[in-house]
Amino acid sequence: MSASPKLTMPEKRTVKIGDPAPDVVLLTLDGGELRLSDYRGKRILLFVWASWSACREQLFAWQSFYLRHRGEPFELIGVAMDGQGPEVVRPFVQEAGVTFPVAVDSVDCLWDLYGFDHLPNGYYIDERGVIRYLKVGGFDIRESLNAKIIEDLISEKWSKKPLRISERPKVSFRKEIAELSQQLKSITRGVEKRLRLADLLVKTGQYRKAGKEYDTVLVQQPKNAKAHFGRGVVFQREGKVPQAILSWKKAFGLEPANWVIRKQVWALEFPERFYPRIYREWQSEQVRREEIAEEEKAKVKVKAQKK
Repeated sequence: MSASPKLTMPEKRTVKIGDPAPDVVLLTLDGGELRLSDYRGKRILLFVWASWSACREQLFAWQSFYLRHRGEPFELIGVAMDGQGPEVVRPFVQEAGVTFPVAVDSVDCLWDLYGFDHLPNGYYIDERGVIRYLKVGGFDIRESLNAKIIEDLISEKWSKKPLRISERPKVSFRKEIAELSQQLKSITRGVEKRLRLADLLVKTGQYRKAGKEYDTVLVQQPKNAKAHFGRGVVFQREGKVPQAILSWKKAFGLEPANWVIRKQVWALEFPERFYPRIYREWQSEQVRREEIAEEEKAKVKVKAQKK
C-alpha cells in the first residue's frame, strides 16, 4: 500500500507596496457586509486596530482626519481584529463618535491574508486597488509624518491606467454557504473551501455547524492556525471560554511570533487587564512569565529524552 501524501500548509504571504490589495468581505458593527472591492474607484486607507490594543486611542484622531476629507473620493475604513466580536469593539467606536465604516475581523484572519503579526497597521490603496503605502506596527495618525504621507497620497494626481483584479463573486453570505455546502458534498478534502464555509457560518450565527466544519479541517490539518483560531471563536460565542482560550493558545503555538493572536488570548483570559484600561506593565510581566514557563517545559522535555 502506498503511503498517503503528506499534507503541507500553504506558505504565508505578505503583501507589499505595488501588490493588488487582497479582497475581503467583513462584518460591520451592525451586521452588514463590507466588501473591500466595492470601494474600487476611491482611495482607501485601511486602519487595522483592535479593542485590546492601545491603538484604540487613535479613533478620535482618525475621526477628525475623516471629517477633514469628507466629500472627497477617499474612504477611511477601520478593521478591528477582535475574535470576541462587535460587543468589545462597539464601546470604543461609540466613545470616539466614529462615523467612518468600521468592520470586525473575528474569523477572516486578515493577519494571514495580509501577512502581519503586529498592530496597529495602515494600508493605503489607490483607486485601482493597488497598495501604494503600508506600515505594519506602530502606525499612528497622530504622528505628523504618517499624517503627511497619507495627505500627500490623497492629493496625488489620479491614475488613468486600469487594473484588472481577481475578486470574489458578489454573492450574499447565505448564498455562498449554500454553494460551498453543495460543492463539499462531492469532495473528501478541500480545506480552504471548508474553512471559508466555517467562517461564513460563524458570521451568520450558525455556531454548531461552524464548529463541525472547523473540526473536520483540523482532522485533515491539525496544525492549521486559522482553523484553531476559528474554533476558538465558536467556543467563545457558545460561552465556553476555557475551551476558546485553549484553541487560541494552540493557534498561537503554531504562530509564536503572532502578537495578534497572543494578545487576544490574554484579553479573553484576563479581561480586567484590557478593559476598561490597558495595563502595559502587566503585559511585560506576562511575557516574562510565559518565557519562564516555556523554558521549564523545554528542560522537562530534555530530561525525558535522556531517560
